[in-house]
Amino acid sequence: MNREDEMNEYRDTPPPPSRQPWYKRFGLGGAVTVLLAILKWKTILSFLQGIFFLFKFSKFGVTTVSMLAMIGVYAWFYGIWWAVGFVLLITVHEYGHMYAAKRQNIPVTAPVFIPFLGALIGIKEPPKDAATESIIAYGGPLFGFFAAAVVHIAAYVFQSPLLFSLAFTGYFLTLFNLIPASPLDGGRIAGAVSPYIWFLGIPLIGVLIWFSFSPILVLVLFAAIHRAWEFWKHRHDSYYDTEPGVRLKIGIAYLALLLVSGVLTYETHLTAEALRPR
Repeated sequence: MNREDEMNEYRDTPPPPSRQPWYKRFGLGGAVTVLLAILKWKTILSFLQGIFFLFKFSKFGVTTVSMLAMIGVYAWFYGIWWAVGFVLLITVHEYGHMYAAKRQNIPVTAPVFIPFLGALIGIKEPPKDAATESIIAYGGPLFGFFAAAVVHIAAYVFQSPLLFSLAFTGYFLTLFNLIPASPLDGGRIAGAVSPYIWFLGIPLIGVLIWFSFSPILVLVLFAAIHRAWEFWKHRHDSYYDTEPGVRLKIGIAYLALLLVSGVLTYETHLTAEALRPR
């Protein structure tokens, strides 16, 4: 190899690695990048720890997740704000049941939300009689009605089609739940007045299915028929023995809520239709 080849080979050889300290080679930009990465991972870790705490130590973990899932499902069809409002109305309804159960010293679980079915709470101890069951059942529609009324007032103040739609939905849910057929709230309330009222509510559900078929209504119908049959077999059971004065109070409260919910359902429906964009 001649002198010129040796020089060319030398030029093509990559320079030796720098002998500078690692922190100087890394530079200020690299240090900032590492710092941001550490902060980012700390944030993610804190979030994951919060989720873990939610599930491990909070009885409302399943409630929160199922609520968010329900909002997501309804947001896909109706938009995020309507979905949030709708799920909040159902939440208030369920917490009405929880409050009434607590007043009767009956432990219950936190609500679980199921898209297109609504929500439910579990009763850990069965009510001692039909009157107690009716009070727990009444709490849901009562709270739901007042929640719809708050939305209704806000709808008038802001003249919002969205809020009128939610108010109508809240009143309608209250009205539907007051149908006197168990397992609906109205059936459980009517059971303290007279379980024989169920035999009026069952045909009403059949009429609803005829005009507006829904698998959910079919499930409600079969459950109502089963509950009525079980009552008929045990119709002399003392569970349904309610004092006349208590029966009268429950009946008046039931009819009052039913009537007002019906009127406001109709009124908000007309207003929501009038404000709907054409």
